Amino acid sequence: MKRIVVFFLMMMGIAMAKGQDVLTLRKVVGVAEVNVTVAEGSAPQLPFQVWVTYDDGTAEWRTVRWMNALADVEREEADAKQTPRGTRYDVPGYVVGDNATSGGFPIVAHVEVTAPGSAAGHVVVAEPLPLNKVQLIGENRLTKNRDMDIDHLLSLDVRQQLYNYHDTYGLPTDGYPVADGWDSPTTKLKGHGSGHYMSALAMAYASCSDEAKRQQLLDRIRTMVDELRACQERTFVWSDSLGRYFEARDLAPEEELRQLGGKWSDFDRYKKDFRHYGYGYLNAIPAQHCALIEMYRAYNNEEWVWAPYYTVHKQLAGLIDIANFVADKEISAKALQIAKDMGLWVWNRLHYRTYVKKDGTAEERRQKPGNRYEMWNMYIAGEVGGMAEALARLSEMASDAAEKTHLLEAATYFNSPAFFDPLAQNVDAIRTRHANQHIPMVTGSLRINRANASIQSPDISSDYYYNVAQNFWSMVQGRYRYAMGGVGNGEMFRQPYTQMLSMATNNDPTLNETCCAYNLAKLTKDLNCYNPDDARLMDYYERVLYNQLVGSINQQEYAVLYQYAVGLNASKPWGNETPQSTCCGGTGAENHVKYQEAAYFANDETVWVALYLPTRAQWDAKGVTLVQECEWPAEKSTIRVAEGKGRFSMKLRVPYWATKDFDIRLNGKSLASEYQPCSYVEIPLRKWSKKDVVEVVMPYKRHLDFAPDKMEIDQRRTAYEPRWAAAVMEGPLVMAATGISTWEEATLKPGQNLAALNWVPDYNADRHITHYFRIDAPVEQNGNADTSVLKSLMQMAKNRMNAQQAWNELVVKVPEHAPWAEHGYKRMAEQYEVAQQVLKDEAEGKVGTELARRVDQTSAALNAALNTMRPGNLAEPEDLQPLTVLMEKLRGKDFRSMSQEERQAMRYAQMVTRYVNDGSGTMDMIKRAVSQLEPLVE
Repeated sequence: MKRIVVFFLMMMGIAMAKGQDVLTLRKVVGVAEVNVTVAEGSAPQLPFQVWVTYDDGTAEWRTVRWMNALADVEREEADAKQTPRGTRYDVPGYVVGDNATSGGFPIVAHVEVTAPGSAAGHVVVAEPLPLNKVQLIGENRLTKNRDMDIDHLLSLDVRQQLYNYHDTYGLPTDGYPVADGWDSPTTKLKGHGSGHYMSALAMAYASCSDEAKRQQLLDRIRTMVDELRACQERTFVWSDSLGRYFEARDLAPEEELRQLGGKWSDFDRYKKDFRHYGYGYLNAIPAQHCALIEMYRAYNNEEWVWAPYYTVHKQLAGLIDIANFVADKEISAKALQIAKDMGLWVWNRLHYRTYVKKDGTAEERRQKPGNRYEMWNMYIAGEVGGMAEALARLSEMASDAAEKTHLLEAATYFNSPAFFDPLAQNVDAIRTRHANQHIPMVTGSLRINRANASIQSPDISSDYYYNVAQNFWSMVQGRYRYAMGGVGNGEMFRQPYTQMLSMATNNDPTLNETCCAYNLAKLTKDLNCYNPDDARLMDYYERVLYNQLVGSINQQEYAVLYQYAVGLNASKPWGNETPQSTCCGGTGAENHVKYQEAAYFANDETVWVALYLPTRAQWDAKGVTLVQECEWPAEKSTIRVAEGKGRFSMKLRVPYWATKDFDIRLNGKSLASEYQPCSYVEIPLRKWSKKDVVEVVMPYKRHLDFAPDKMEIDQRRTAYEPRWAAAVMEGPLVMAATGISTWEEATLKPGQNLAALNWVPDYNADRHITHYFRIDAPVEQNGNADTSVLKSLMQMAKNRMNAQQAWNELVVKVPEHAPWAEHGYKRMAEQYEVAQQVLKDEAEGKVGTELARRVDQTSAALNAALNTMRPGNLAEPEDLQPLTVLMEKLRGKDFRSMSQEERQAMRYAQMVTRYVNDGSGTMDMIKRAVSQLEPLVE
């Protein structure tokens, strides 16, 4: 932001007076003007929140919705030919939650395009104090969750995690329980859970203060490492004909690769030839699974693949975490060696057998196997998890120069140009993508930036990898996140600024995948290393940690969440009891043994107190131990130097939600008379001793977190009068209400007594909870219809119709599926025709309140149609009809009297139904479920 000028406006704001516990209205009298400079070749990064001042003298941050989110507009802004240096233009936007207009309170960002800056790059400023140097202390929700997680990990049979490896490498499986969940012998994601298990063990070891339990954790870690190395060594096979060891590049030469099968019968054959997986291959499934993606084989567990490199990443990450956190040098060294050997297998395979071709049609790009542009742009099949991050970390840990180079080069092989290139220009490439497929890729991009890997790619600027991450994070904050910090619906990103529409039209009020929260927290932590003074980062980290992550473990017995409960009358769908049960079972096993990993950041002279958690932190570089004493969640915290003496400065975060009563005192003296929310306050460089006491006073106050769009339609397509919607917050905590089952009950009116509702912090909530409420405040109608939103929606619809038509005209269908699924496309086309008629009426001179109402209603209907469309590779609820008929025929039968085959088929059918309704099921899943049920019904 170039500069900020405060100007005065009259605007209605909504807030809650906690003392009176009623919903009240306030007028905004000041809003910060937004002036932004942007380098030529990029779209501007506009603030996702602005500072507003109310007529009662209070002020707060409010969310902004910018009107340049249409893909065509962003591409034009990022095109140096269309928007060259020297250009000045305005981007309109709205402060959401305000009723000055139907879109909110109008504001403008003034943008100036400048010459590209020097290629200095971005560097790390501070690092988090390591996980094993920070301990949670006291008795509180955090330590209870941690201990429950540790005890559960110790209850699991380590031998079950090794079953697939024995099976894949020709070793006896006697005495090894068969793996289950998504690591079962009939799922091609097997190995992912074992990787998460290793990470969770390592993090639990780092976080556990009970020495007996630490020893038990270490015993399990040692077993995993020893057995995995024994499996890996079975690939160290010398070839006399090649004059070297058999390597990854030798597996499935091109002619063989083109014919390589992906059925289970094929994999039964592959695992008999483990000697030719290639030197260093370590995975719970034969190496052909990784090779198949080079032929662009689709996500299909029965016929082809299920995210081959995703599972590789989980296992690499587990081994790296062991190497970093386990004190036993023999174990940590062996874990690192296993990871390096597998990382070099990846380099060998991708270096010799793959390439990047960006130009041409999809058909042309796929003429030759191994085009990474296409491989990593495929739905789920191309999901690679954090491969780039893991390989970049391995490069940092390697001592051999050649290994360092190869591992870092391998990390860059997981660049996804179709996704990264637009993001590097701040063009939103997030919309409609699989959420958790892409978040870890961005974290990998940031890790590559640490090594300035662009020197290996002359066509990539030094800022490329950093910009991918920073731009992505900023877009998520403004356009996609929910109040609890989560993102996604049915595993997918939807359209920007459509959180309420996406939530309200979902078939089930569980929509934010917990893996996404896990990975966004990781990305935020890593970005904070570059910008530790930017409090927006740790404000978000606090939001997602205190709400979704802490709230994703059951307090009664160990169970975690896949999709998080968000919405009307939602209940948390507990399950995922093991790391291998699902992807979120895996991240769930890690989440609760690493709450403290971003509590403190430090460099040579400064420590940043980023989170107010009850902790004991060793800062080895300064020889001091800090103790932070507080409850959790905390409205007051005390920080002391418990051991040692040192000279350093300390920076403490002032959260975005801080009130006028927020205060920081050093030895009883306040540091300032007032504090700016969303900032850091510094205690300058000084010598610290045990006598020094820092007190942070941070009383919570109730406020609203507005969604960027209105609640105007529900899952039954029932239309509501458009109203802003918001989550009720107490400081950083989302407050959920129980006993609400309809949107009428979830509508708050100005002057309403909020004490009449039963509120509970979301992290502590469970059944039948509501998070968002319609705010029944009137729009200040001026009688004129604002068609700007409708026109932008129509342009989006037109672009989709053009893409669908272009695919229909292809003789050879590449990709194999249409851009958009049939039923949603039809609904969108119908609403587009209605919108055309409304604009025609406006062009003919019709004006007034009635036309304004029609414009709003038509915009809502078209927006709903657009946002509920699915990519052509995904099934729609209408496609479930043949499966539903079969399920109904069996449903009358007592489940207890069903045969084992019938129960398994019915469970699978129920799972497929959930997946399809949530928006992530595919047609092959429906076909498989139908094929299992048909013989039983007959």
